[in-house]
Amino acid sequence: MDVTTAAIAALRAAGWRLEPPAVPRTRRSEGTGPAPVDAVHWGSAFSRLSSPDDAVWFLALEDYAGAPAGAAEAADDGFTWNAFERLSLDAAAGDPERAAIRAFWGRHLPILLSVRGPYAYLALRDDGVVVYGEEPEFEETEEVAPDLGALLREIADPPRDHASRIARLLLRA
Repeated sequence: MDVTTAAIAALRAAGWRLEPPAVPRTRRSEGTGPAPVDAVHWGSAFSRLSSPDDAVWFLALEDYAGAPAGAAEAADDGFTWNAFERLSLDAAAGDPERAAIRAFWGRHLPILLSVRGPYAYLALRDDGVVVYGEEPEFEETEEVAPDLGALLREIADPPRDHASRIARLLLRA
């Protein structure tokens, strides 16, 4: 079993909801910049993958479709893939702060959003590292996995004590 299938199986065993992709796709839509092949493979494995309470979800490839970085339109669930960037831009004090926020999000691709507790996310940084960020300062991050493969392996085989940031975020309902 490959790591994508194993991670999805572990999340489903924890009660997560899966909707398979309507049409398998192999490339990401315009508007989000380049992405590692693993991220495209992961994001094409489902059209929806969400926690039992729907408060945490992975972004599917189609979630990035048609929503360029500055777009304000919301997805059906009220959040676009770049919702936290937009919240930061709305709160920015001036042009220099907005430029810094745009530069940060130009280097980070959100792959998971959470509205359980403080708004939080997982993102792929441009060097492949997976980072965690949360409100109120979305741009202050913590490294949680050296790459997407390591993240998926931890999801597939979480620490038994559920003490990691990833396990707490994904397995707490």
